[in-house]
Amino acid sequence: MPRQKITRTLKRFFLQSGIYGTLRRLYPNRSVSILRYHAVVEPEKNTYTTPTIAVSPKEFEAHVHYFSTHYRVLPLPEVVEALWNNFPLPANCVVFTFDDGYADNLQAARILAKYQASGTFFLTTDPISRKEPFWLAEITHLILTTPHRELTVKLGSWEQNFLLYNTRFRWKAIREVVRFIKSNNRATRESIREQIRQQLCSGIESEAILNLMLNWEQVREMLALGMMVGSHTLTHLNLPNAEAEDARREIEQSRKVLEEELDREILHFSYPNSGPYPYFNKLIRAYVEEAGYKSSCTSEKGFAGRNSDLLALRRVRTVPQLEEVLHFMEWDRVFSRNGTSP
Repeated sequence: MPRQKITRTLKRFFLQSGIYGTLRRLYPNRSVSILRYHAVVEPEKNTYTTPTIAVSPKEFEAHVHYFSTHYRVLPLPEVVEALWNNFPLPANCVVFTFDDGYADNLQAARILAKYQASGTFFLTTDPISRKEPFWLAEITHLILTTPHRELTVKLGSWEQNFLLYNTRFRWKAIREVVRFIKSNNRATRESIREQIRQQLCSGIESEAILNLMLNWEQVREMLALGMMVGSHTLTHLNLPNAEAEDARREIEQSRKVLEEELDREILHFSYPNSGPYPYFNKLIRAYVEEAGYKSSCTSEKGFAGRNSDLLALRRVRTVPQLEEVLHFMEWDRVFSRNGTSP
């Protein structure tokens, strides 16, 4: 039996036998696990985001049921307030957060409300205002669904031809295009996006691509369900690679848009574009602080506690398999050196 399969089987056994629960009771976590989600969608309907950051509605409900039963689910603002004032946190507490603002997040909000739990949804505002599609969803959707079998991207003297013969080739193209975009500025992103549109978009997909993201009516419904929102920039630009004023505008104006549309103060931010790319640094953190945010979440793996930088909060990466999430939250936390091992 392959080692990976044995490991998965062991983790499932630890969940079903109650070993994770025993660790939680014997060694309670005095820090908070800020859970990081993105999309809640059935795999066969997912044409817009990486499968590794998507969970099905059934899987997400299993997560919510487990955490609401065995942990203390807290709103992010309550946790930030406690950390700000150096108040103790309840043992074994979790926070639900979502990045990006996919339309499927409304279903996630309804599931959370069903279990009397809340979550904070970090929203990319220009796609919600329908000013432009969410670039990451647009590129992913076009490459995955096009009938074309090739794509060519040019930038100056650089040129790359991608074969789109099957799903494996298409995901390879998506990864390389996304890597290049996240490693460059807005002008590069828009040049590549326009080339992909011209080659792969027939025009009839435009409205469907826009509707992959929430709209303001759906966001207000989520608020009525007891959810909270934070900023995730205007357009999901990679901030360290942007011009200084461009980065500032993304951070400041997204807060302004949210406050004007939703008539409430926005104090929480999440840095976009995680992965093996530089997506935030000391300068970007300073811009977030200058914009008046009280907290900001990263995608760095770990827990938040009294020694955390409130503008660089660590989170727990989630995957569809609940036992994988719990293994990090309990087993790795207790038995690894710093509780942040993969």
